[in-house]
Amino acid sequence: MTAGDDSRIPLQLSQQCVVASIQVDLDDDVLMAFRRELLELLKTSGARGVILDLSGVNVMDADDFRALRDTMQMARLMGASSIVSGLQPGVVSALIDLDADIEGVEATLTLDDAYKHMAALRAERPPSAGSWFSDVNGDTDTAEAEDRSDADSAAGATDAP
Repeated sequence: MTAGDDSRIPLQLSQQCVVASIQVDLDDDVLMAFRRELLELLKTSGARGVILDLSGVNVMDADDFRALRDTMQMARLMGASSIVSGLQPGVVSALIDLDADIEGVEATLTLDDAYKHMAALRAERPPSAGSWFSDVNGDTDTAEAEDRSDADSAAGATDAP
């Protein structure tokens, strides 16, 4: 194991979610590597959710939180909902004192609660709800594509002389 491996954030797939258990000190290099690995895993796995387990983080500044929030927004653009889990009371206090932007951040106290909340988010936002991104990449649902094709054919038939 190299020294760089000690500061790597492990990612695992569970219940169609990528779970990141962050137990290391955060810095720019760690956060950038995490972002790359997470987004690549979302692409290759097709996971529809991201859970950031921060229960092992005792200190976080506003810049680290902003970097995590940006990563969560990137995941959302890839069709995955994100939840922060296990924030320590001191970290929460510091983020509020530092005026960190927490608007729109989904959070739970425990990892178990995060899985339950993710299930509720999926029920509210079915996979096709973010289909604009899939449409751009041509990965649309077959039935949806057939419906559009049928509608286009019907429209074309009425326009014919």
